[in-house]
Amino acid sequence: MFYCRMFKSIFLAAGLLLMACFTPALAQEVNPQVRFDEANNLYRQSKFTEAATIYQQLIDAGYTARPLYLNAGNAWYKAGKTGQAVYNYEKALQLSPEDAAIKHNLSVANQKVNGYVGDLPLVFFQRWWLQLQHLHTSNGWAVGAVIFIWILITSLIINTQIPGLHNKYLKWANYLFGVLFIVYLLMAVDTYNIANNHNSGIVMTGSIKVKAAPDDNSKELFELHEGMKVKLVDATSEYCKVELNDGKNGWVSCAAIKRL
Repeated sequence: MFYCRMFKSIFLAAGLLLMACFTPALAQEVNPQVRFDEANNLYRQSKFTEAATIYQQLIDAGYTARPLYLNAGNAWYKAGKTGQAVYNYEKALQLSPEDAAIKHNLSVANQKVNGYVGDLPLVFFQRWWLQLQHLHTSNGWAVGAVIFIWILITSLIINTQIPGLHNKYLKWANYLFGVLFIVYLLMAVDTYNIANNHNSGIVMTGSIKVKAAPDDNSKELFELHEGMKVKLVDATSEYCKVELNDGKNGWVSCAAIKRL
């Protein structure tokens, strides 16, 4: 019994010692702020590839933030990886659509893209709709829809159950709450679909031949170059059908495209 307790104590002490030795190192390794600062220091030392690799590791680990994507785009651009730079600028722009710095950097990166085809200009109501979309997240719109439907239900109950209460202002308030509920519900669905829509991507290879069909032996139509943004309209297990803003379309290997 004595020896048993002694061995248990020894194993416990050894376990605690190992935890004490390795926990600080592991905590530092997984601390995103420490890694982010490390990448920033490497960038300032002009070690762009090393900095970009750390930024990308943080992104791949599930961290998403405007400064992270922007810095990753800057580092990849300096490292000569135009496709990765454009991809990260596009991801940053999804989080901050009106950010002038991101738009400028993306524009500069696109100038290095061979055969770049810009987005078609938006009409005024499309710009208004986009601005409205980014007023809340999809969760924010959904919460608003729930709040307004409960307010509407409460108001209707008050208006119908209290004898003699037929206030015209309350009636118009019911219409307003109904409209707000519909708007918030539609925006919640729309922003959710946009957030989960991966039907566009960036070309990551130097150049790739676009085929007329999902077959290596099919006719070659044109070339895509690294950094080009494409719309994904169809796919098989290996091939993706892509479309450019000018209407050109065809099939390429899905491995060459990184979905946004």
